[in-house]
Amino acid sequence: MNKTVPDNMAPPPPPPLAGLGVAGILVVAIIGWFALAGSFLSEPSLFAGLMIIWYWAKFEHLALPRMVPTVLGSLVGIALAWGIYFGGTHYGGLGLAVGLLLLVIAIYLDIIEVAPTFFNAATMLFSIVAGAPLIQLNINWLDLCLATIGGGLYFGAFVTAVMWLAQKLGKAP
Repeated sequence: MNKTVPDNMAPPPPPPLAGLGVAGILVVAIIGWFALAGSFLSEPSLFAGLMIIWYWAKFEHLALPRMVPTVLGSLVGIALAWGIYFGGTHYGGLGLAVGLLLLVIAIYLDIIEVAPTFFNAATMLFSIVAGAPLIQLNINWLDLCLATIGGGLYFGAFVTAVMWLAQKLGKAP
């Protein structure tokens, strides 16, 4: 429904030993994320950065130009979940209906691929997760947005640095 990197353009999976190396690098990246972001964001919101790296790696195949639509779509998803929560808690059934109507409009825009930078699979993922009742009742919405943006910046820079280092250490073409 959105313009992610096609599966036929995705790199093949690494061999088992290289996969262990990638997993080790990912562990270092995650520890770094928790150490850095955990010092100024609430712990419950840190999952947003992890969702960014998972989505970007799995569905966008670490394509750096796809990080911006991933983060912007995620923020729209958070806004949709917040709208449902805020509308329902402050304006009752009518507010909930307005929030749900906005979600339906976003789903429609994703289906017809209008403004895919803002309405994409990341939007739907984040609206579902941020819309979960246990998340809504226990999250600082601003921290969730900051963790989403911060996760995109941090993991984008981390992956770019690792790829640059791998090219420098690798054999010349």
